[in-house]
Amino acid sequence: MKRVMSPIPPCEVALASPKPLIGMTVWSLPKLREYLIAQKIVEAISIEHLRQILRTRKVRWRHTKTWKESDDPLFWPKYRKIRRLYKAGRPVGGCRLSIDEFGPLNLLPRHGKHYARTGHVDRLRATYSRTGGVRYMYGVYDLETDTLVGRFVKRKNRRTFLTFLKWLRAQYPRRQVLHIVLDCASFHDRPEILAYAAAHRMKFYFTPTAASWLNRIESHFVALKKFALDNTDYRSHPAMQKAIHRYLRWRNGQRRISSCSWRTYKLHPSDSQRAYRKTG
Repeated sequence: MKRVMSPIPPCEVALASPKPLIGMTVWSLPKLREYLIAQKIVEAISIEHLRQILRTRKVRWRHTKTWKESDDPLFWPKYRKIRRLYKAGRPVGGCRLSIDEFGPLNLLPRHGKHYARTGHVDRLRATYSRTGGVRYMYGVYDLETDTLVGRFVKRKNRRTFLTFLKWLRAQYPRRQVLHIVLDCASFHDRPEILAYAAAHRMKFYFTPTAASWLNRIESHFVALKKFALDNTDYRSHPAMQKAIHRYLRWRNGQRRISSCSWRTYKLHPSDSQRAYRKTG
């Protein structure tokens, strides 16, 4: 055990900003060790011992995240309106829906994480020219039934959005009022969109500018991306869309987890992969 020369614990230094202390933007174990010794906080300490001290005190590496403040002058009225909708439960004679666009969806390799033996790294091809175009998915999350569905389009604009709203309206009884939370994209509040909504029992709740976190569908898109797009290299949009629909069917409880038995996969792995790609 190394003798400590100062009552200042190393974890306190590690939690301090490195910018004024060492003129750098992030600590590393070697730099933290060098600083502790230079400041005579410890006489000597190994990197492994320092790592163990931080771990014992529950000081771990954590990712930083960005946060954007909303400058919407109507932030609080919009916020309270949406929060009341969420807290009040299912409206009488209606249902609550969250709508947003997922994409753009490009045909490109997407890295991710997976189980592998130590030292093994899977490689994906690199792409420099992408000629397959992009797609978007209009997604809708039903808060009452906890279901997530979507419709794919080549472009997101007022025409495709109006077509999507007509499809969505047909999925629910006409007597129901659809209370819809959506962001403030420019085509969401066009006159023809608002006129259709008013005539067909659809009530919009617009999130404030730079406050998409108020839309509950956003968190479900994170899982969709992870389990349907990460570690993939789709070569066509139909293949990508099939994979997304396959995940949505499982997520909504419309299919079991198994797509192929383990015995069949072990006996004929290549045949199982071909059947998987063919059936979608």
